[in-house]
Amino acid sequence: MKLPLGLLLICVGLGLARGETNLPPVFTQTLNNIVLYENIPVGTVVFRLEGYDPEGSAVTFGAIGSDHFSVDPVSGNITLVKPLDREEKDSLKFLVSIRDRVDPEGESEKDNIVEVPITFIILDENDNPPEFQNTPYEADVNEDAQVGTTIFDGILVKDRDIVGESLDLKCLPQQQSPEACSKFRLQVIKREATVLEAAVVLNDTLNYNQRMVYHFQIEATDGPHKTQTTFEARVKDVQDKPPVFQGSLSTVIDEDSPINTLVLTVHARDGDTGEPRKIVYDLITNPNDYFLLDAHSGELRTAKPLDREALEDSTGIISLVIRARELVNGVPSDDSLTSATAKATVTIRDVNDSPPVFNRKEYAVSLLENTPPGTPLALDMSVSDADVGINSKFALRLEDVSGVFDVEPKLVTGFSQVNIRVANGTLDYENPNQRKFIVLVVAEETDTNPRLSSTATITVSVLDANDNKPVFEQESYSASVSEAALPGQYIATITAKDVDSGSYGDSGIRYSLSGTGAELFKVNEQTGVISLADCHGQGESHLRERRDLGEDETEEEDEEGHLEMLSVEAAPSEIGTEPTVQYTLITNAPEQTVPASEAAIAPVSVSGSGSISVSPTSGGGATPATAIANDDNAPQTCLDYETETTYFLSYKATDDNGRGSASVVSLRISVTDANDSPPVCESPLYRASVDEGAQVFDSPLIVKARDADTMSSINYRIRGSEQVESIFDIDRESGQISIRPNASLDVTNLNSDQLIFVVEANDGLFTAACGVNITVRDVNNHVPSFDQESYSAVVEENSEIGTSVERVQATDLDTGKNAELRYRIQQGSFDDFGIDERTGQVFVSRKLDFDRRNTYQLQVQASDLGTPSLTGTATLIINVQNSNDKDPYFVPATQHAEVRADAAPGHLVHTLIALDPDVASHNALEFAATDDITAIDKEGKELPRNDQFKEFFAISRNGKVLVNKQLDRNLFAVMRINVLVTDSTAPNVQQGRGLLIIQIIDVNKIPPRFNAPWSVEQPQIKLQMVEEQPIGTVLTTLQATDEDSSIGEFNISENGYFAINQTSGVIYTIAKLDYEAVKEVKFLATVSDTGVPALTATADVVVDIINLNDNEPKFTQSDYYFNITENSPRGTVAGKVEARDGDVGVFGEITYSLIGENNKYFSIDAYTGNVMVANSSILDREQIKELTLSVVAQDKAPATVQKSATATIHINILDVNDNAPVFTREVYNSTVAENAAYQPPAALLQVQAIDQDEGLYGDVRYIITDGNEMALFKLDAQSGIVYPAQSLAGKHGVYELTISARDTQGSGTMESTTRAIITVLKVNRHKPEFLIPALSNATIEIPGDIVQPDYLLLTVKAIDNDTEENGKITYHLQVSNRNERQTADFKIDEVTGELRTRTQLNRKNRANYDIILVARDSGNPPFESLRLLSVSIVDANENRPEFPDASNPYKVSINENSGRDVKIGHIQAASRSKHNRDIFYYMLLGNEDGAFYVDKLTGDIYTNKSLDREQTDVYTLYILASIKADLHISEEERAAFSIKTLNRDNTVAKVAITVLDVNDNPPVFEKSVYYAGVNANAKMGAAIALVNATDADQGKNAKIEYMIVASNLYKFGASKATGSIVPSPFAISQDGRITANTIMAEYNQDRFELEIIARELEQPQLSASTKVNIWVFDGTQLVRVILSRPSEEVYQEQEEIIAELRNATQHRIIVDEIRFHLDSIGRIRMDWCDLYFHAVDPKTQQIAPVDEILKDIDRNYDYLKDYYAGFAIENVVPAYIAIVQDEFDLAVAGLVALVIVLFVGVISFIVLCCCLKHWNLSVPVETRRKEALIKKQIIEDLNTTENPLWIEQKLKLYEEQELTMQVFSEPDHISNSEAPGHLDHRSSLEQVHHVGQSVDNTYATIQPRNNQNRLTGGGAGSGSMRSGGGASAGGVGGAGLLLARIDPHMNEFADYATLRNNRAPSLYEFTGSTFQAPIRDGDDAVAELI
Repeated sequence: MKLPLGLLLICVGLGLARGETNLPPVFTQTLNNIVLYENIPVGTVVFRLEGYDPEGSAVTFGAIGSDHFSVDPVSGNITLVKPLDREEKDSLKFLVSIRDRVDPEGESEKDNIVEVPITFIILDENDNPPEFQNTPYEADVNEDAQVGTTIFDGILVKDRDIVGESLDLKCLPQQQSPEACSKFRLQVIKREATVLEAAVVLNDTLNYNQRMVYHFQIEATDGPHKTQTTFEARVKDVQDKPPVFQGSLSTVIDEDSPINTLVLTVHARDGDTGEPRKIVYDLITNPNDYFLLDAHSGELRTAKPLDREALEDSTGIISLVIRARELVNGVPSDDSLTSATAKATVTIRDVNDSPPVFNRKEYAVSLLENTPPGTPLALDMSVSDADVGINSKFALRLEDVSGVFDVEPKLVTGFSQVNIRVANGTLDYENPNQRKFIVLVVAEETDTNPRLSSTATITVSVLDANDNKPVFEQESYSASVSEAALPGQYIATITAKDVDSGSYGDSGIRYSLSGTGAELFKVNEQTGVISLADCHGQGESHLRERRDLGEDETEEEDEEGHLEMLSVEAAPSEIGTEPTVQYTLITNAPEQTVPASEAAIAPVSVSGSGSISVSPTSGGGATPATAIANDDNAPQTCLDYETETTYFLSYKATDDNGRGSASVVSLRISVTDANDSPPVCESPLYRASVDEGAQVFDSPLIVKARDADTMSSINYRIRGSEQVESIFDIDRESGQISIRPNASLDVTNLNSDQLIFVVEANDGLFTAACGVNITVRDVNNHVPSFDQESYSAVVEENSEIGTSVERVQATDLDTGKNAELRYRIQQGSFDDFGIDERTGQVFVSRKLDFDRRNTYQLQVQASDLGTPSLTGTATLIINVQNSNDKDPYFVPATQHAEVRADAAPGHLVHTLIALDPDVASHNALEFAATDDITAIDKEGKELPRNDQFKEFFAISRNGKVLVNKQLDRNLFAVMRINVLVTDSTAPNVQQGRGLLIIQIIDVNKIPPRFNAPWSVEQPQIKLQMVEEQPIGTVLTTLQATDEDSSIGEFNISENGYFAINQTSGVIYTIAKLDYEAVKEVKFLATVSDTGVPALTATADVVVDIINLNDNEPKFTQSDYYFNITENSPRGTVAGKVEARDGDVGVFGEITYSLIGENNKYFSIDAYTGNVMVANSSILDREQIKELTLSVVAQDKAPATVQKSATATIHINILDVNDNAPVFTREVYNSTVAENAAYQPPAALLQVQAIDQDEGLYGDVRYIITDGNEMALFKLDAQSGIVYPAQSLAGKHGVYELTISARDTQGSGTMESTTRAIITVLKVNRHKPEFLIPALSNATIEIPGDIVQPDYLLLTVKAIDNDTEENGKITYHLQVSNRNERQTADFKIDEVTGELRTRTQLNRKNRANYDIILVARDSGNPPFESLRLLSVSIVDANENRPEFPDASNPYKVSINENSGRDVKIGHIQAASRSKHNRDIFYYMLLGNEDGAFYVDKLTGDIYTNKSLDREQTDVYTLYILASIKADLHISEEERAAFSIKTLNRDNTVAKVAITVLDVNDNPPVFEKSVYYAGVNANAKMGAAIALVNATDADQGKNAKIEYMIVASNLYKFGASKATGSIVPSPFAISQDGRITANTIMAEYNQDRFELEIIARELEQPQLSASTKVNIWVFDGTQLVRVILSRPSEEVYQEQEEIIAELRNATQHRIIVDEIRFHLDSIGRIRMDWCDLYFHAVDPKTQQIAPVDEILKDIDRNYDYLKDYYAGFAIENVVPAYIAIVQDEFDLAVAGLVALVIVLFVGVISFIVLCCCLKHWNLSVPVETRRKEALIKKQIIEDLNTTENPLWIEQKLKLYEEQELTMQVFSEPDHISNSEAPGHLDHRSSLEQVHHVGQSVDNTYATIQPRNNQNRLTGGGAGSGSMRSGGGASAGGVGGAGLLLARIDPHMNEFADYATLRNNRAPSLYEFTGSTFQAPIRDGDDAVAELI
């Protein structure tokens, strides 16, 4: 290696010696003043650089110091990259460079770079809109300004562009001021190219009241561009408008209004709204001096009482003229511009003083009953009211308790005729309450107060007529009769009632039947009895048809009368596998003739097979059918159930002996059946198919036979081989065939795949055989199985496509298609491997690449062709062997590096990067440089090859590039080195080539310099700027130069006022400068060049601010409010104003002055701002209350720039108390009725006193000073209103009050008095009210035939709530509309009210009398009330009405929800009296909830509300029949009734009402959501959950069917369902039992959400829904709770146990099973049980781990311990633990064996020592028992959450007796029936068969010491968990017990074998739940302990 290196150094030296000078490149263009337009788009190529290299090498271009342009290095194109703006910069200058390339391979340090400045001139384009200056624009103008006045001349517009059209202005109106451009115009003052000045000139007259402000837009345009600004012109008001009246000046006032009543309030305002003046009012005209007008408030009030009749205008209108005047300097002005008049109208409203009056006081009229509604009564009635207008408007109404009549019209004005019409319902004479009516007509005013009224009485008598037809009690009737009934058989009795009398009533009713089949029945036309007709003589058509066995059949019988089979054979036919169907007729050959009526008819039908036979069976007693058919002597009937089951007839009742009105009801006669027909199979042969192994049919298989006899009940049974009967079962009632639970359907065990048998249908007398053919289908039930679970193979990386890799093979125990297999790769091949689907051969399908993937794990699947297809899987692992066959390569191929020219030797320049996919380490790659090295100088020229270039850089073998020699950029600027990388581990040469380009970076040395006057010695720049310049104003442009580089950028230090353009150096403002805030701004400016490193220069910039008068004076307040007392002397200071000016010097000094019409009365100090009184004559508050001044503040600047501000001063003139209150009247009068309200009180009158003072001095208070000694009245001190202080009833009279008014809220010195006279009048307010008689139509019954004179009928009693004369009542009898004390037959005492007979009354002469009673008070006007009284003389011997025993009790039924007012029944009582007395019905008991009511007159019972059977299904009503029309039964009397007494009373009807069910209640589930679980290994048909829905309805309405409508699957860990599984994996039976419908293994750990509906079978098929959440669990996820209680008790307390576990664990607890408890030897403990559950996390909806649940239970032990004791919980342990068999390791086995030997030796030694120590010690049994109990008590005292390992330390007293620790576990060892994970739903008894394989699941860490079931070491087939013998191994000292492999024949495992981790606990650790229930006295655990 030394020789080649020396040669390389020699070559480099020779190359350097031959080097020549390289010339720089040259530009070929002029680069100054290139013209561009500023709107040229970005991306445009604006110029192209051109140049060359004298040596002819390639050149590249560049740009320095420009952010607007970019240069393409190859083409030289200069492209615009940033928009140009001439207004920002009108020229751009920067540097462009050209570079040659010395080294052809790339840039080098020797490359020449030439930099030349280039200048672009930017030409203007019209791209900027005009700009308004000094905005916003606004001006004030007086409304009287002349047209042509210039109101504003400060409009200034500038345009930054110097090209484009000239500037112009335009006025644009705004929506709020559309006429603004017509009111004003724009006038141009000055117009230049870029500047325009204009003014706003008034163009039309203004009016302040029309518009106060005008807005318009001023638009400036330079052609294409437009700019707008807003101008606001404010119109100033001028006093030139008179007052304007506002509001209505018309009103209405009552004629009786008191003095000082407010009539209306006049409002007027100054027409000039700018500075409006005060307004005062006065009356110009005032007719009769009725009114007074307040000059200031404008209130118009009455001055004296009004008299409408005294007015000349009959309309009551008074016209007034009102004047409004402005106050000018406090004095009302009469000028036309300051005053105005208006006309006001006041209408006097009349007072109501005349009531309506009828033309007569009483009227009488007669009517026939049934007079149709709308018929008017024959009356001449009219009514009138003498008032007019609203006072003559009144309403007519009737006081008619019956509601039968109506009055027309309802409303009347003035006068009208009155009509009384029949309105509501037809009059019925049969109703005693409708035979006579007394109606009161009332005419009452509607809109007056009080409402005056009058009345008139009308007596209406009703005449009788025949108007009723017969009425049936029911709308339809039904009856039944047997088809075997004989003629004359009684069927039913149906009668109707007619309330009319004579032949029109009950005695004249005749009955008849009509309709199809009516001739078969007859009815007694008078009694209504229906019976069966005799149809023997009516022809053969009506004889009963007999279905005999045949015409030619023979009848055989043996001599002994035994059963015989009568057989009639038809032509037989071959049917293959279908069985022959036969019918069997059972007969009895009689020994003697049997009457045909007692015989049973047994017709026989022909079977589908064409044969018929009759076979003998047991039972009988029937005669042969042929004998019955031919017995002519037997009685015959016309009815045949099989021909006609029902007859629908019309039943008619006609009164007037059959000639009058008729009523028809429907009659349904049902024919009942007899058993005379055999059953018939609906199908001669039933076919079905079922899969082998299935438990249910695909669809239900139901054999059905029908029987024409409805009374027959068919039973079914299977008749077949023993094998068939062992497989199938049939429901005896429904005929549904099912597969027996333990039956096995296996095609291989059957002789044929078809099972044929017969189902026999028997109706008790006849039988029929139905054929059944069931086909058993073979099922694909074996999964393909691979020979190996896992395959492995190795393949070379370069293997050819198609190379065989491995062959997998699977077998299927099925046959045929079910055993034919297809192979495929399910996943893992990545398309690199394929498989032959028939042979299972795996081959290479694509080129392999070790670097892309070196290991494949293929999952191969074998599927059979069965339906459904079953699959098996296996794993094939393929390893690809690598081949080193790839060359290394550089990444990237060309790599770049930079190094400063002053870098020292050894400096790391770059690290080469290369990759080789075949090598694992980068160290295998070696790097080197080739001899091909080129360079380029700084001009860009390529240098000739020179060996000297190799000396500057060195490349190490690991790729690091280092500086090897001091660099010289003048020699070369870029060096290009060709590099080589070699794979040193390859079997053959593998190399890669690349290029490394190293650029030498120049070093900057000379900093830039600012232009003069800046210098290094004085680095300062001073500038000036006027304040308030707009933002963006340019301050200056900084300029700098650099000798060895170009200028990079400018910067200034942060300040709040200036910023700089970093490229151009322009400094501009970023905020407005305010001289008052800042007078000088300083900042630091810097400039940097573009060299490396960049160098900078700095300058201190100082900017002086020039002051302007730019601030206006500002008052501290816009409005000042001063107070001054009236008559204050001159010089009194009213207040002080103050203004401030932000300017300094004279610009900020202020002087004050006053302006305005009131300025002559005040003066102001020009410097202090004090406002003083100058003339006190204006200070009179009664003349003027407030003055307004304007104050001006001006600064002392020259007039041209002087600024000012104004403010308003409001001077309030304060009042003094110098006026006394004055009452508006001398005397106030009021009249009030004694019933005036006093709670709340009614206002009686109001006094008012006016005080001219204001505020507190004018605030008046009132007080009664005299005349109120009785304290009847109270006075509101503030309002002056007098109220009654107590009730005025009975205190009528005249009261005179003295009232005083005092100012200053009653505490002032000014006072005045007035009088108020109040007159209290009596009032008659109430009408008399009758107490006896209480009813409006009362009846008095007098027993006997003779009533003697002066007989006291009753004492009439009425009350009147009035007092004194108004409440005094007298009694009268009304005769011919007159009030009399007596009539011809009766008399009444007008004071006491005693009504007596005047003469003797004889019942035979007259039995009934009608009397009109009158109660009249003595008021004014008097009120009276009327009452109709009927007097009846009755026979003393008449009996009370009674109900017939035949119909009592009554039984009726009604459907629930039938609604209100539905007639459900009728009761009828009869009276034995010869007179036709009316009977009335009253409800006594049974109707406490008001569900029914009875028609008092007819006895019809109706519903009073909608009934609900689910609340009450039976009612028993007790209804009384009485002759009393008005009977009141109190609640006390009802409570005293005895049911036993009522049941014996014939006057009381007992009505039993049954409420029939209607399907109106939907099913209701017990729970809205159910939770359940199912084992993943559960079989089909396994029970999962039971849902239960109930229906409040009954019978068929309560029958429910269950359906699963959705089975939403939630995959493990998913929160959203994947959808509903179809078909559902679950099935539900009709009792709500949910079972598995498929194998659940594929859904392990998933969750289902079932949507289940319960739907009624009956219409409308109401339904309910619920959800069932089912988790598919593994057996190891269950927790077992061991309880020392029977399962029955646990079932009862299951929910409570779940609730406590849920509270403790915060998980949803779902019980999966409750079993009997099995101890360790398989004994069933009936008094113990095991509860299995799994817990679900409510957040994730996933099953929680068992250990997590147990830990939660341990944490909550204190909470649960009381519940454990209460529920008798003994332990909570895992249900199953998976036992994992570890792989066997010989080395570990040897070590374990050694440990076991040592352990056994140590234990043996210890045991031997202990035995020797206690060899002779014998502890009595009783002593041991006591010690055990003491230990038990100590353990109970311990905290059970302690580790049991530490418990022993508290028992040191017993260490000498006990050799090992004692830790309580569960009392019995629990065994599982199956391997872990197989928790099927089976009974505990089934578990006994698996005891031999049980696994102890006790969840305790250590077994009881004396456990009789523990394993002993060394025994064959057994293993000890402690000794290490048998199949288990153990260790000491923390090594733990290793549970390696368990003998499957072991009876028991140690307790820790049930843990999830089958590693046994070590000596110092504890695993599992620490909970142990306290051991109770007498428990088996104590015995075990002892």
